[in-house]
Amino acid sequence: MYFVGIDIGTSSISGVAYTAESREIESVTIPNDAGIPSTKRWERAQNPMRILEIVRTMIDDFSVRYTAIQGIGITGQMHGMLYVNREGDAISPLYTWQDGRANLRYKTGMTYSAFLSESTGHAVPAGFGLATHFYNCRNGLVPDGIGKICTIMDFVVMKLVGQQVPVTDYSNGAGLGLFDVERLNFDHAGLAKVGIDSGLLPELAESTVSRGHYRDIPVYMAVGDNQAAFLGSVSQLKQSIHVTVGTSSQVSVFSDKYMKIPGVETRPFPGGGYMLVGAALCGGQAFAMLRTFFEETVAKFSASPTEGIDFYQIMTSVAYKDDSFDLPIVETLFDGTRSAPDKRGHIENISTHNFTPDNLIIGLLKGICRELYQFYQALPEEVRSAKSVLVGSGNALKRNPVLCRAFEEQFKTALIFSPYDEEAAFGACLNAIAGSASTFVN
Repeated sequence: MYFVGIDIGTSSISGVAYTAESREIESVTIPNDAGIPSTKRWERAQNPMRILEIVRTMIDDFSVRYTAIQGIGITGQMHGMLYVNREGDAISPLYTWQDGRANLRYKTGMTYSAFLSESTGHAVPAGFGLATHFYNCRNGLVPDGIGKICTIMDFVVMKLVGQQVPVTDYSNGAGLGLFDVERLNFDHAGLAKVGIDSGLLPELAESTVSRGHYRDIPVYMAVGDNQAAFLGSVSQLKQSIHVTVGTSSQVSVFSDKYMKIPGVETRPFPGGGYMLVGAALCGGQAFAMLRTFFEETVAKFSASPTEGIDFYQIMTSVAYKDDSFDLPIVETLFDGTRSAPDKRGHIENISTHNFTPDNLIIGLLKGICRELYQFYQALPEEVRSAKSVLVGSGNALKRNPVLCRAFEEQFKTALIFSPYDEEAAFGACLNAIAGSASTFVN
């Protein structure tokens, strides 16, 4: 008896087929080539129909090889949004979580995001679906014939089961913004205050609800990728600190009760409880940026082609140096933060003897860790004192032993990984298993 989980990531789409009886798992990852080029430097969009095509192909391929699939779970990149008409067809691109239009200046002198936050009391950073929608409303960019706003995961689930109206779970609903996390509902008063029609928002449902069937296989509600990665990585729910590094990066812990902590997001957790999350905009993207810098530098000063050079392999093979060494200090805020989008990264403590490629690599990786650790330190002592296990996920972390060493040094404990690859897809798979059993599994 197999279950399938799919993770619709920003740069790749992953799938797993898993059987609980033998705990065997197969995973596959392919590039997400749905990106739509734009002349606007702040715009980040993808083709939702191409994403749907990739997901369908992946599920169909699993179905050929595993004929006893009992359920399908979906997760993916949170916060982004697209518009669908009353027939459930996409009438816009997917505006991803990296879309920066809400960081542009509004007529009040504030950004669109800042105006929303001040008017409603909710932090609604750029990239959150309702910040993107608010900008579109004010600039005449909402398409005609709109029926609903939805996430890419909810769109895919809706299309797989042949429905016309998207439904979202609490984790993805909160990811759109203007959501009362404590009461698990959209803030309708806040929406009205800024002129957003709450009738455009998807209905809410529990994460383990089945939405219908794809070729006779039950398809369950989509969950946010942060929650799914936690589910797919952590075996000790209440004792674990979860760090994940992909394009962005997050540090997450579970909490039984709702908490409001400055600078930290409180997100609904499937099955009950909450996740306290520190989210950085640059994770693996910061390392990719440094890799591009090295590649362009080599190309600039060498007549030889760079195609045969594996820059990542070289960069992840440098000898680690702990904090006792005099290293450059790198702040990796290259895309700002959600609360301060105009902030930028910087490098300091450069001397005549420590400005070397190896030291810059190590300094940048320590900077990625330091940003997440600062979020963790903002948690109350009562929360931190119960955490003793550091669990990692994300390919940008798993494939970088130097980054793993940096996390272990920063958190002063060993870093462990789930025995399974593609943790977010596996977490979506576990959500489907929980749905099939009508009980939550962790």
